[in-house]
Formats: sequence, structure tokens, C-alpha cells
Amino acid sequence: MTAIETRPQNMPLAQPGDFSREQIDLIKNTVAVGCTDLELALFLEVCKSTGLSPFAKQVYAIKRKSGREDKMTIQTGIDGYRLIASRTGTHLGTSDPEFGPLNAEGYPEWARVVARRLVQGHIAEFPATARWSEYVQTKNEWKNGQATGNKTVSDMWAKMPYTMLGKCCEGLALRKAFPAELSGIYTDTEMAQADNPAPAPQQAQPRTVDVTRQIVQATNPNAALEAWVVKIGEAGTKINGLGGRERAVAALAHFPDWRKDVEQARSAFDALREVGRQIKEEQAAAQDTPPFDVAPVEELLLSEGQRKALCAHASRAGAKTSEDRAALWGYSLNSVKPEGTKTLTAEQAHVLLDTFSGLDNSEAEQMLAEARRAFKSAAEAQS
Repeated sequence: MTAIETRPQNMPLAQPGDFSREQIDLIKNTVAVGCTDLELALFLEVCKSTGLSPFAKQVYAIKRKSGREDKMTIQTGIDGYRLIASRTGTHLGTSDPEFGPLNAEGYPEWARVVARRLVQGHIAEFPATARWSEYVQTKNEWKNGQATGNKTVSDMWAKMPYTMLGKCCEGLALRKAFPAELSGIYTDTEMAQADNPAPAPQQAQPRTVDVTRQIVQATNPNAALEAWVVKIGEAGTKINGLGGRERAVAALAHFPDWRKDVEQARSAFDALREVGRQIKEEQAAAQDTPPFDVAPVEELLLSEGQRKALCAHASRAGAKTSEDRAALWGYSLNSVKPEGTKTLTAEQAHVLLDTFSGLDNSEAEQMLAEARRAFKSAAEAQS
């Protein structure tokens, strides 16, 4: 019988019965320390659904500081992942990890693993790649009893770099192959980086460049130019309606490449704004009418569709408050301050949607945690 002909065996997960009061107290004081009653209830349900035993320490709950809140993460070892996958009867094995070249510190840059699962009678492969820079666990370097601010690789990762990175990669591959069975559970190896020391706070430097524009050009070189062309068209239409077409054409003649160059497009828009102001003053003086002004850049805010899409990404990341969402947008845009959803421009929303569409839920959650830390550090540095 070939692997293609193999049919999954009826091997349901081992379902423990209801926990007694004594067992619940034991769990709360050993493998789920610090959990609230609601978190504990969730943890016990995960234990039942996965068939992992908290008493054998196959699964446990870890509380970590995330901004102002403590967040629970349900973790297991790589053997727990293997056990859950094996019990489905459709796991057809996982390849040995392949490793990339060594980085400057002498550690493998990446590891790659392929998990195989029987899906409707066919063998499906689920490759995954884990990068050293994203998963390595670090610790503070100390001198004379004080942290120097430098980070070094933790002892276990320094001693067994291939084993540790290989476990992270295998966990990624198994979670891709068995999303329903492993959703919401992470291996202890891939979560090791969550305990890395936070970087030393740095004094925020005043910005002298348009960072948002740089990000837009880096992710989509034509996006910024297209946006300016649209704005110039809108301004020109308004000026034309007021009889100022020739003046608008004359202003644009100073910027012959405004359709090709972002800087010229920006300058051309400013020139049209000046033409609009002049027409405004002339008509106000002649007719005593309310002044006219070309819509400023700031008024071209994000669309309702962009706002809804951003809120969906914020929910995936665990951002439940407007403060969390503002921190997430500000950090993702490399801004020196949080950015409220309602004040985002269409360009900024485009950059954010492009960024978050490439992140899975765990990566989005990690982005939020980094955003909270970054703005907390900045606030502490200014106080």
C-alpha cells in the first residue's frame, strides 16, 4: 500500500474528563501561575481539546508583560506538537531541517522544514522557514553588576543553535499543516524570543525627512506619485471652474516632469495651491464672497474601506483600544508618535494595509507588543 492510498485512522484525541477542584488548584499553582479565572478556563479547554496533560507538563500557560497588560500564552514543547499531529492519523512525517549559511556571529541564518499531511487522499507538503534573527533568545550583557545595554545569545541557543532553530522551524511547519489542531498554541522554543530584554530607550530625534513618503516609495515606488497626480488633478479642476485655467497651466509649466517625479509633483501641487489662494483673494475683494482654498493634503484622509480593513488587522494583533491602535499605526509607519486611525491619510493607510497583509496573527501580535514597548520607552525617556 502506497502513501497515497493510506487512509487516516480513526484516532480521536485523548479527552481528559472534567478536572476536580483539587486538580484545578494544582494546575493554577504549577503550570498556569498568575492566570485569571477566565484565562484558566480557556487553558483547561485547550488541554481537553488537544489531549495534552498539564500534570505531565506537556502544556502550560505563561503570563508575559505586554505594555500595561499581562497576556497569557499557551505553550507546549515540540513533542507536544508531534503528539497532536500524530493523533490525527494524517501526519505523514516531517523532513529533517535544512540550514542556511552562517551569519557574522557564526550561527545559521535560517532553517527550513517540510511537514507532510494526507489531505483528501493526496500528500500535501507544508514548507516553513525560520530565521535566526527573528527567533534567537538573547540576554543582557553585564559588567560590574550593571547591564551594558548590549545583548548576547542565551546559553541554550549558543550551545545548540541548530537544534533550537530547527525546533522553531518544525513548529511553524506543523502549525501550517494542522492549523485547526494547533491554533492558539505555541512551542516554548519559538516563544523564547518573547522574553528577550527590551532595547535600551533612546532619545527620540527630530525628524527632518518625510518618513511616510520614504516608506511608500520603498513598498510601492509609484504609489506616492499616483497620489500626487490625483491631487493635482482635483486642484486643477477647481481652479478651472473659477476661470483660472491659464494660470494653472502656467504654474504647472515650471514643473515639466510633475507626472514622472514625486518631488516635482509635490512642488506643482503647492504652486496650484498658491494660484487658488490668489484667485480666492481676488474674488473675495470683488464679490465679497467667502474665500476659496484648494483642499490641503491633510484633508485626503483614508477611505471607509481602508478604515474597516485596518480595524480588522488591529483586531488580529490584539489591539482592543484606540490607544493600542494608534501605537500600532505609529510604530508601523516609523512615526515619533502614535497615529490615530481617523487622522491617517490614504497614503499611510495604503502602506499599513500592505504591511499587515503580509503578517500572520502571531507576527501582528508581536508588532503590537513592540509598538507598546517603543512608545512606553519614548515616554519614559521624555519624562
